[in-house]
Amino acid sequence: MKPVSSSLVLLCLTLSLSSCSFHCQVGNGTAEEKTTPKVKDEMLLYNGIELDARNMQVDKAYLVTNDDQADRIDEDNVVNLGKGVRLILLIKKGWKEIDDRVWLDASLLVTNSSGETVLEKENMFAKFGEEGLSAEDAKTIGLSVYFKGKDTAKPDTYKVSFKVSDQKGDASLEGSYKLYTR
Repeated sequence: MKPVSSSLVLLCLTLSLSSCSFHCQVGNGTAEEKTTPKVKDEMLLYNGIELDARNMQVDKAYLVTNDDQADRIDEDNVVNLGKGVRLILLIKKGWKEIDDRVWLDASLLVTNSSGETVLEKENMFAKFGEEGLSAEDAKTIGLSVYFKGKDTAKPDTYKVSFKVSDQKGDASLEGSYKLYTR
């Protein structure tokens, strides 16, 4: 794989919401493992991540901070919302490749402990349009959520639901995880 600086494909979109925003990326997902994973269908799932994969194989799913350090988040999922959180999905196989390219779609839904929607975003890979993504880079998917504004100082629980699907094939994955603040 190419060096991080040249192989990261980064899609940054900012919403006008005052409390939450996101971005997604493909390529290079490395971070030190600190805990023992839950094993489901040969997938290594960390941080209480629930994940269902259809017509594909996922190697690992875990959470890191959404900053330059990309430190692994402890299993309790207590986070500093100012740093944000990035879900890393390491894919073994399943995306339909055409000329070393794949076409993906992703969506995120973030709700707080009251059930209120904090963020809802669909079609997160729209920027890549007809060109699609490098098949090699699409083996690592990163979906990030970061919070801003006055409400982030209050303790709360957030549920993050996500879906990534292949626009040219029938592979998809869907799941969720919880984040806690103090």
